[in-house]
Amino acid sequence: MDELLSHGKIILMGEHAVVYGYGAIALPLFSHAVSSTIEKSDADFLDCALYQGKLNHAPIQLNNVSAVIAEVKNRLQIAEFLKITIKSQIPSGRGMGSSAAVVSSIIKAMYHYKSIFLTQEQLLEIVHIGETIAHGNPSGLDGVVVNSKVPVLFKRGKGIVPIQSRLHGYLVIRDTGVVASTKQAVADIAQLIKSDGEYRDALDQLGKLSERSIRMIEEGNMSELGRLMTLAQRLLKLLTVSHPQIDSLVEEALAVGALGAKLTGGGRGGCVIALCQDEIVRDAVKERWSDENCWVLDLNLKLVKARAHANIALVKYWGKENEEQVMPYNSSLSLTLDKLYTDTIIESSDKDAFVLNGAVQGSSETEKIIRFVDRFRQASHRKSPVRITSVNNFPTAAGLASSASGFAALATAANRYFNRNMSKKELSVITRFGSGSATRSLFGGFVVWQKDENPYAYEFDSADWDIAMIVVVINKEKKEISSKEAMRKTVLTSPYYPAWVVSAQSDIENMKKAIKKHDFKVVGEITQSNALRMHASMMSAIPPIIYWQPETLNILRIVDELNKKGLDCYATMDAGPNVKILTRQSKVETLVEELSLWIDKKNMIICSPGEGATILNES
Repeated sequence: MDELLSHGKIILMGEHAVVYGYGAIALPLFSHAVSSTIEKSDADFLDCALYQGKLNHAPIQLNNVSAVIAEVKNRLQIAEFLKITIKSQIPSGRGMGSSAAVVSSIIKAMYHYKSIFLTQEQLLEIVHIGETIAHGNPSGLDGVVVNSKVPVLFKRGKGIVPIQSRLHGYLVIRDTGVVASTKQAVADIAQLIKSDGEYRDALDQLGKLSERSIRMIEEGNMSELGRLMTLAQRLLKLLTVSHPQIDSLVEEALAVGALGAKLTGGGRGGCVIALCQDEIVRDAVKERWSDENCWVLDLNLKLVKARAHANIALVKYWGKENEEQVMPYNSSLSLTLDKLYTDTIIESSDKDAFVLNGAVQGSSETEKIIRFVDRFRQASHRKSPVRITSVNNFPTAAGLASSASGFAALATAANRYFNRNMSKKELSVITRFGSGSATRSLFGGFVVWQKDENPYAYEFDSADWDIAMIVVVINKEKKEISSKEAMRKTVLTSPYYPAWVVSAQSDIENMKKAIKKHDFKVVGEITQSNALRMHASMMSAIPPIIYWQPETLNILRIVDELNKKGLDCYATMDAGPNVKILTRQSKVETLVEELSLWIDKKNMIICSPGEGATILNES
């Protein structure tokens, strides 16, 4: 036997107004499902919570089910008798889409039984038959939402539009235990609006609140959405579809901090929903509601995937004047590269974990990453554990700026996952606590990390001109001394370090002018001399810090010779042995051919300017 599922639904805004052409907003409720199974029998037999027996003897409240089964048997020309078993987690008469979910599940199971493809249009058409019997004048909303994977806007006669939700927090659902008839509530409102213009105005206002709520959902404006929900509840009460128990529960939720609360569904019983900003308020509402017949719809994202590209500094960041606050001695400027990137996923988990390039990391590395993530998690009041999975498409910790792309991708994912909604400039202020260079990988093109009371990064130039970079990989292994440690020792012990800071401050101002003029020669000369001075300051530290290998020096010599031949190329290096060659996009092919006389092409990565950090996926 095959089991076919449909799920419940919650109407967030627009109940009753949807019957009159306004939009209604509904959310799928995956925690409450209905399953149906089909098997041959010696008579048409129904097995569900309300009734077990022959279908032709089913009680009147199952007329919708009987009608749908007869319709599908007729359409599919099913002559044999069937036993249909229904298991439902959705309480009936609570506005949670029980009847629509039940008949949807039956329809899917019967089509699957006959191995016939069921289109969405066919499904909704047959569901409507059952819903008309159950509710009299159904809008069609329930049939759509119990088969949807995303929040939707529904308008009668116009179908559905998926809503790109940025909602976060929680929706607490409380079952009053009072069974009510949506069919009767719809009929009563129809009489009210015929009799008195005040009720028609209330219905109009209700519809307009629903339409306004769409933008709040798309923007993630929880406070305003909550306010609109509470206004909608007052109008629903005026339209006589509230209930004393609903009114009491709404007031209790608002009293302990809910952003908004209202009935959901047909009203006069059923369920109440409360919008909660965070776990603290969620738990307070549940406690006030005695945690009885309560469910929680988690509106937070369960997974976010982000990508950030590595950047190579042309004017280097090397040294902090305040280690704890990650305050650089000088501003820096970099070029983001398209071919080197990190993909990072943050997803819900039962415990905090960090996986890098397929390997589960130990406690030390995991704690470092989680401390950074906690800057976002604590501010969001979302306490749930996360699993972080990062993959670099280039060697890690080898002097190719993997920490820059890694922390930029992590910050971008965390910003979205924890719904902090920070701009990239704001995000760069926090990202420096993972890696100073990572602030620059948030942006594309030429990027400045500005020394300031609160250092921040910004895109200086899009680099959409004749610029490219060739990365020559000499050694893919993890370097023996980390950039952080090398930087600290250089600052403390190198007699050349103060001169480095002065020269770097001069370099960045001259570099900005050259970039704006598209003066490649000056850009290249500053790039190369800045890198050499940084390494000179390291080599004069005690003990000396030397990342260069014999092949490093050989490539520096080759680059210098090719530049003298007019190939416009300049070398730069970060804290590692690998060499990056700044050149013109128009000279790349020629330069690669020349370099290949000494360097295997497999060890060359040809890069163009890259884009800023982006979200690849969320769910």
